Amino acid sequence: MKNYLVLLLAISFLGLAGCAANLVVQDPTIDFSTQTVNVTVKNIGNKNAGQHLTYIEINEVDAADAIKPQSQFSANVSGIPVGSSWSSGSIPFNSFSSPRGLDLSTLTTANLVVRADAKNMVKESNESDNIYDANH
Repeated sequence: MKNYLVLLLAISFLGLAGCAANLVVQDPTIDFSTQTVNVTVKNIGNKNAGQHLTYIEINEVDAADAIKPQSQFSANVSGIPVGSSWSSGSIPFNSFSSPRGLDLSTLTTANLVVRADAKNMVKESNESDNIYDANH
């Protein structure tokens, strides 16, 4: 009987662990001619994702981690239902704060970093796939 109880508890735990949201960043774009950024975050999990913050950074290519973020935009996302996406729309460069004085208007290439659920407000089945980090 004890073995069956342990097995039942293990199966229940595994079932609950797979029952969570999972936010992933999908192909964000940066357009230097219009000086805008577009971001999409999709919930590929099997539970609705509640309110959370998504951080978007624009950094110089090869900037040291110690000086990042060089500019940042914070988006308050009200939630993303299962299978749905949230889109930022076009975010102008002048909406980004630049605490380290980076002039975004002079960039022709950049390192774009997007952190979905940046403050871990949403319980997710996979917390390791929330970050997009690439040079454009």
